[in-house]
Amino acid sequence: MVYGIFIIKLFIMKTFIKDIFTEDKNEGKFSSKKTMGIIGSILAFIAFVVDGFHFYDINNDMFNSMLLFSGTMLGVSVIKSFSKQNKSSIPPE
Repeated sequence: MVYGIFIIKLFIMKTFIKDIFTEDKNEGKFSSKKTMGIIGSILAFIAFVVDGFHFYDINNDMFNSMLLFSGTMLGVSVIKSFSKQNKSSIPPE
């Protein structure tokens, strides 16, 4: 029983992660903007942790640039999803 629940949770998590990177669920395309935004966010988080433990001294301008880049990439993908028109709502010519 425990193994069944573990397999179901693993499948749900795999689907959830796949949906995060997918731009359009109908076409199944992966979004390069979301991918770059998430990679930039992970790198900014690692830089924040490394600077916090004083392993290296991270320049504030570089850290701010990483946050702006990741925020912009994720924001562009969100704005793009709001501006999509439904193909069935476009009247035929």
